[in-house]
Amino acid sequence: MTIILMQKRDILLKYLREGRSQREIARETGIDRKTVRKYIKAFELKMHQIRQSNQEANLEKLIQELVEAP
Repeated sequence: MTIILMQKRDILLKYLREGRSQREIARETGIDRKTVRKYIKAFELKMHQIRQSNQEANLEKLIQELVEAP
């Protein structure tokens, strides 16, 4: 299932801002839990890379980068 970019953004915001679990997000959005986990892991990997390179992370900017079309 291909999810649209706004859905991806919503997943990340629910996880980060609202503290929802991956299971809750999957239930609320109707998106497979494995897909939810995939996008959260991608976000966490990007955060780790930023921390490793000693760049300051702007959470909103990072989320935007992750949900923009390639």
